[in-house]
Amino acid sequence: MEELERRNQVLEAEIERLRVYKDYAYTDPLTEIPNRRFYYERLLQEISRARRGNRPLTLALVDLDLFKEINDSIGHHGGDQVLKFFAQFIRTNLRQEDIVCRIGGDEFAIILPETPSNKAMVFFDRIRRKLEKTETAAGGRQRLTISFSCGLAEFRAEYLPEDLIEEADHSLYSAKAGGRNRVVVAASSPPLVSRVVH
Repeated sequence: MEELERRNQVLEAEIERLRVYKDYAYTDPLTEIPNRRFYYERLLQEISRARRGNRPLTLALVDLDLFKEINDSIGHHGGDQVLKFFAQFIRTNLRQEDIVCRIGGDEFAIILPETPSNKAMVFFDRIRRKLEKTETAAGGRQRLTISFSCGLAEFRAEYLPEDLIEEADHSLYSAKAGGRNRVVVAASSPPLVSRVVH
């Protein structure tokens, strides 16, 4: 009986160790939000769910505006503080079912299940205006204001995951090219990568 109990404890410790490794593999160490690997796996799951249930799903790609200039003016440590602040700002302004991930540098992806793009647009515009009025301290600067550009794309039944990502990416590019600090929704045009899935 003692031997069985000891084996159970060893197994439980191993399960916990694996859980910690898995969490680490899916978490961005700087911002402590999910990373690119988690984002892509979760996006595939949400696309599958949206397709099965014929439900709306929107993908948002978000870039901090002029982040290189922020880094240059307050240093990389200050830039890291800005990224941490922004990740938490976005996270606290999302619904519980929304998923925010850091997918590289100053780029974030937000998966919005059960959300058409027009509602996502209103939502991100509200967050954008709220951030404009929020000051943060970073890199020795007490009053730093940051902004973001956001590209949105709504999933359509004929899309492959790459189509949705590319549509959101094009929208983000349009937001930045249009002067930054804005939200742009992908136009309802034919899918870019896959054309039509039969």
